[in-house]
Amino acid sequence: MRGTLSTQLAKLMKAHKVSQNALSRATGVSQPTINRILCNVTLHPRRDSLVRIANFFGVTPDSMYEPTLKKTDNNAAISLDELYEKISSLSDADRSALFSRVSKEFKDVRPLNHRRRD
Repeated sequence: MRGTLSTQLAKLMKAHKVSQNALSRATGVSQPTINRILCNVTLHPRRDSLVRIANFFGVTPDSMYEPTLKKTDNNAAISLDELYEKISSLSDADRSALFSRVSKEFKDVRPLNHRRRD
């Protein structure tokens, strides 16, 4: 199974019809680095490389690690960035109602990989 970063990068490259070489030339990230990301050899590339790749595609670096959410009704995919944009466009009252509903639904859920920050 492919990792999230490699999957997201492959999807973006396919959607934008960009080859590894073209992405390398456009971002300044070496082609071997791009290949290692796609092949899951490099799971956590240098931050500056990830930022350059994300900027090229117009997404946030963090979204490169996020899985795509799927709608069950028509199998259309929506990224977390798109979901955030949709929530941001809600009125304050609607956003508050949504937050209350989600908070109630997930009140007992603990975050994964919860780390204490000192």
